[in-house]
Amino acid sequence: MARHHSALHRTFDLKPIAFRVMKGLTGSSPALRKAVSFFPDFGWPDDGKVRLIEDSVHPFRLMQSRYDRQRAFVSEHNVDVMKPSCRFTEPDSAHRVVALLSGILVPGHTLTPVDAATGRQLSFDTTSDSNWNFAHPAPAAFHTRRVGGIVAAIPPYSHYGHLLTDVLMPLCHALNRGAVAPGETLTIATARSVNPLVLSFIDGLRRKGLSIDHVRLAPWERIQTDSYLYARTHCCNVERLFATPEAIEFARSLFEAAYQDRQLPEPAPRIYLTRGDTRLRRVDGEVALMEGLRQRGFQIVQASWSNHYEQMQWFGKAQIVMGVHGAGLANILWAQRQPLLIELMAQNGRKSTGLHWAAEAGADYEPVIGGAEGQKQAFAIDPDAVLRDVDAAIERSRAP
Repeated sequence: MARHHSALHRTFDLKPIAFRVMKGLTGSSPALRKAVSFFPDFGWPDDGKVRLIEDSVHPFRLMQSRYDRQRAFVSEHNVDVMKPSCRFTEPDSAHRVVALLSGILVPGHTLTPVDAATGRQLSFDTTSDSNWNFAHPAPAAFHTRRVGGIVAAIPPYSHYGHLLTDVLMPLCHALNRGAVAPGETLTIATARSVNPLVLSFIDGLRRKGLSIDHVRLAPWERIQTDSYLYARTHCCNVERLFATPEAIEFARSLFEAAYQDRQLPEPAPRIYLTRGDTRLRRVDGEVALMEGLRQRGFQIVQASWSNHYEQMQWFGKAQIVMGVHGAGLANILWAQRQPLLIELMAQNGRKSTGLHWAAEAGADYEPVIGGAEGQKQAFAIDPDAVLRDVDAAIERSRAP
């Protein structure tokens, strides 16, 4: 997102300056960091505080030969976000880590767990600096309370794809592996304001029979845990942090439990996911494209935080799904018919995210492109040319 920020915007961005000042004032003193609840860097606790349940490597399925052509295509003009500080340098696999940790603080203003002994945010894959958004100070030192049992935190992500794949799916993987024993209570810490997806996730866990407490933390509060559940996947390519495909069925079952009282008509076999009146990545020519897709039997749908059940239905039942590159394409993980995912992206702004998600779900994948992207990643398309590419992609998917 930041690749089109203007030089003026970068020059007058005060957050990096404030971060450096605060880090200089607190130094490496855990006591000072805890006093102002400012935790500027990442680290991993001493071995004596860690009960490691899993540390495994997951090779990505996009490296299978069936995706060779598509992988080569999205590798051109690629803008995948890389994490240079990651100690795992292989971009085609991920490290999956599940562990129970002691001596952890969870500050309410960031919901990023912190090792109380060092004042560092928890991370298995790096010892680099954080940034102002995930480290800014708050008066939480005056409102610290202890929570017994096992705690997991869900940060207030605004990006559906990262929340689902980077946070909820690894947590599902850990729970499905038995990280929390039967009869034990898991306390989930969230911000005071929680989006509907997280509330449905918690409701589904309860309906599945797990003992769940939910603590909503205000920005000026924090908790100290007896045991913290760390469940994350790590890759130097930020677009490929999803690495727990075996957790999909567990996740599906708990969301279905949460939505069990809702009923919808059978969705169309072909769907197009529009981004609607979005601020980012607008597509000039999309109206004509959607009309052409309707003539080909596509149902036009739009995702929001309030219609997650519908999204699972659309992607779960469809044979062909298409959409502009974005968070909503993470719904391909709910696919049950190994469908075709057609992803529309800018000619010079290609990413491997959609291919990665599709491959992990076992779906077919075809990329189609429009013109060059401009401000806020907007781009134009020739609707007729894109429709021809869509027709060709569908024909290729039918070939034996």
